[in-house]
Amino acid sequence: MKKTIAFLMVLSSMVSCTEILEEEVYSDLVAGNAYETEADAEALVLSAYAALRGTDWGTYYEYDYLNVSEQPTDTYGKDGWGPGTSPLEMGTWGINEGEIVNLWDGAYKTIGAANFAISVLEGMPIGESVKSRFIGEAKFLRALAYHDLTFNFGDVILNLGETSGDLPLSPQSEVVAQILADLTDAAAALGSSSTPGRASEGAALALRAKTNLNAKNWAAAAEDAAAVMSLGEYSLLPSIEELFNVSNVAASEWIFAVMSTTDATGSPSQLPWHELSGDYVAGAWGRLTISVDFYNSFDDNDTRKALLANGFRDARLRFDDDTGLPIYLAAEGTPEYDALAVDPEVALRSTASTSVLPNKSLGGYDRFNHPYGGDLASSGINYPVLRYADILLTRAEALNETGDTGGALALVNEIRSRSNVAPLEGLGQAALREAILEERAKEFYMEGKRRMDLIRSGQYIDRWRANLDSKYPGENFSYLNEGKIYFPIPQKEVDANDQID
Repeated sequence: MKKTIAFLMVLSSMVSCTEILEEEVYSDLVAGNAYETEADAEALVLSAYAALRGTDWGTYYEYDYLNVSEQPTDTYGKDGWGPGTSPLEMGTWGINEGEIVNLWDGAYKTIGAANFAISVLEGMPIGESVKSRFIGEAKFLRALAYHDLTFNFGDVILNLGETSGDLPLSPQSEVVAQILADLTDAAAALGSSSTPGRASEGAALALRAKTNLNAKNWAAAAEDAAAVMSLGEYSLLPSIEELFNVSNVAASEWIFAVMSTTDATGSPSQLPWHELSGDYVAGAWGRLTISVDFYNSFDDNDTRKALLANGFRDARLRFDDDTGLPIYLAAEGTPEYDALAVDPEVALRSTASTSVLPNKSLGGYDRFNHPYGGDLASSGINYPVLRYADILLTRAEALNETGDTGGALALVNEIRSRSNVAPLEGLGQAALREAILEERAKEFYMEGKRRMDLIRSGQYIDRWRANLDSKYPGENFSYLNEGKIYFPIPQKEVDANDQID
């Protein structure tokens, strides 16, 4: 991939025809001596963290990563901007699809910033332990970006900063090996967790566990997940509602997150804006929805269902013009809709596209009333990249694949118990494999994990197609095939890189 690296240039002196000008050197600052202090080193690393966000609208993490990971799956509802027209939902994306291009660009922007930070840090005159920690953070971020690239695109360009010229695609196996190497280095250099927005030993081990899981290195994934658990730094919060309440953004369940603030001093969160519909919270985009079939699969006692918005009062507190009754909204085909349909005290409306709206980004609020009166972008919720529940289910899946069904079942039931769901009993390996996939769907909906989980399961295309068949009966989705497992490399990359056909 062609890259342009900006350096400060020294202007040559100008000589007039009548006199020699005295040359004054204002600066000889270059990359090699521009960074000298620990504060300079931290600024280098923070630039790599900042790259995770892409633009102000959350390209890469938040908006784009969430959309490419959730829309083309078995749990997604109907696109709120145009049911049946979203290329991501329908699998009709091209080689220049905006969200896919932004994922590619955002990941490589993060890699470029991490590579630059590592190269400069290695020569900086600061303490070796501090230097090692900053390099560990940069390697973690590089590993995270390559994890997102290779498991979404397959073979990708592996650039560790040694060259600015064109490079060919590297096999996924080589990319995975580099990710694991970076995370091993990072885990050795980083200490305990201080904030979920900075890399730590636990974050490096957790990402290594997820990398091994997605690469189907089952024994290694189980071992890495156990290493995270043995640190003693993480635990499940008592309830899922507490986890997504903004007062708990630094709680023990968060391992690594893309951070947001509740004021104008830092990066805002775009999550509430595109998860909630305009009928629920005034002004929101309503791009992400949950299928009615998936919503109905939740047990009524499952507290995770409380983070799905269905059967709520209109956020603008409007009244029906004819009856004067307060307007409520629900998805057709759900118990909430059926109950409200016979309630004489409400005027019922179908939610847009008859889908259910995720409400995780404003967790802790009553889903049946106007949940948030302030600026949604300043609600303060973080993007959950790695959390402890994921590590428990990662180890459960890996143990089950290695034959330890009993150990796996205990971990799954730990997650279910937290959400007030009855424990699973007496399942064999195949049945538990399916149960874990379903448990991951309920635990991590709208966290950007579903597509990768389905790909790993080998059921991606079949489940995605079945969901589309249910939402749009009578249409033909035979074009969905194994060629949709990986996203296409953006055309602009192909055009710019002489080593990619």
